[in-house]
Amino acid sequence: MRFTRHEIAMTLLKIYSQDNERSKNRFNVLGKPGHLGGTLEYELKIELTHEERAIAGEVFLELQTRGLLIPTYADLMSPGDWLVITDKGKQSLKSGALDDLDRYLTSLNSTFDLLGMRRGVYESMVSQNADWQRHAATSARELITKVLHTIAPDDLVRQDSVFQPNATSPRDITRKDRIKYYLRTKQGSISNRDVLIIEKASDLVEECYAKLATITHTDKKEVENLIKLTEDTLMYLLDR
Repeated sequence: MRFTRHEIAMTLLKIYSQDNERSKNRFNVLGKPGHLGGTLEYELKIELTHEERAIAGEVFLELQTRGLLIPTYADLMSPGDWLVITDKGKQSLKSGALDDLDRYLTSLNSTFDLLGMRRGVYESMVSQNADWQRHAATSARELITKVLHTIAPDDLVRQDSVFQPNATSPRDITRKDRIKYYLRTKQGSISNRDVLIIEKASDLVEECYAKLATITHTDKKEVENLIKLTEDTLMYLLDR
């Protein structure tokens, strides 16, 4: 794969934003193997492989599920294949945020490029570098770390009346301290069960990273599972 799903999604939204009052047929955009290239290939300036075209078809469905593209149902022959971009889709194109986690990360107004970090995970997977799995794992771990530092900065955690320094932790602040601070300041109370779930999920991400960092080859599915675990952990935390 030469492009991430996000890059394909943004390109599709760009295509549909052009002359956005007119519907465009998904198959004209995707193109057909061995025939004239579709609009997507024109925009990407490549000829899609069978795998890339199939993934682009999946991305089309994801954009519809999220309400970023919708069918017009105006054509009698193929009513579901003529699509237009929605206002939500235009906003996603402008912000680069495709889903709820993207929007949460953007809303944090972090000094760190959290969206860029999330993209970096997927870019590592399509880079075809020899150690891509370690790059992806490192990016996934770094994303969780920087989110926690954004929502619970050192100075604010230390000023918290219930904070107790931990001599065994870097900066004397533990991950649990940051999670508890964030949950308490955001919702006024703490569910010990929520804290435990988030902390244990973060620990699992750490263990997965430790494993991936010591091997030269691994199954792509294993890395994909790590990425999903990372994103599910962040969603569970930020959606409290």
